[in-house]
Amino acid sequence: MNNNGLKSLEHLFISKVRIKTLKYFVMNPGITIHLRGAVREFEEEINAVRRELNRLEETKFIICENKGNRKYFRANVEHVFFNDIASMFHKVYGLGGEIISSSKKIGEVEYAFLTPTFTKGTPVEGPHIDLVVVGDIDLEMIEEMTKKYQSPFGREIHYMVLRSNEFALRKRRKDQMIVDLLSQDNTLLIGNYENLVK
Repeated sequence: MNNNGLKSLEHLFISKVRIKTLKYFVMNPGITIHLRGAVREFEEEINAVRRELNRLEETKFIICENKGNRKYFRANVEHVFFNDIASMFHKVYGLGGEIISSSKKIGEVEYAFLTPTFTKGTPVEGPHIDLVVVGDIDLEMIEEMTKKYQSPFGREIHYMVLRSNEFALRKRRKDQMIVDLLSQDNTLLIGNYENLVK
């Protein structure tokens, strides 16, 4: 977890229940949950959880579906602010938060970003990449980190590690895989966005 980022989130979102609610939906974009399940997951009082779910449903950040006599909630990944809010939480928690907080141990990281395949559960045709790291990187550490987050994520996390000169060369040559990766709505963890895409 990125502790500096956590302090920022706590100041931006005063309610701890709201932070837990937003965190759950952005870190689990394809999962549905009902009220009682959310109470257990967040370990918070039922009325506080119900209030946050209702507020997020009103803003259409989450979508509600009725199944039998239960209401199930899931993230609305098409919401106008979903990418922005998800980006904040991925920089604090999970794989993204750990990459930021451990960047010095990983090596000399020029860029690191998560793709929508990871952040939104967006399916892609052919092989997909969840994480791209560019620089002089300790491959064993990246392997350990991705394995650590595979179980909660529910599938293998696919990553690509490139040296800076190889990445620059492939960008110059307009390598189709790199062009496709950079044209997505990625969550940049480390690096300058303008330099990444130019």
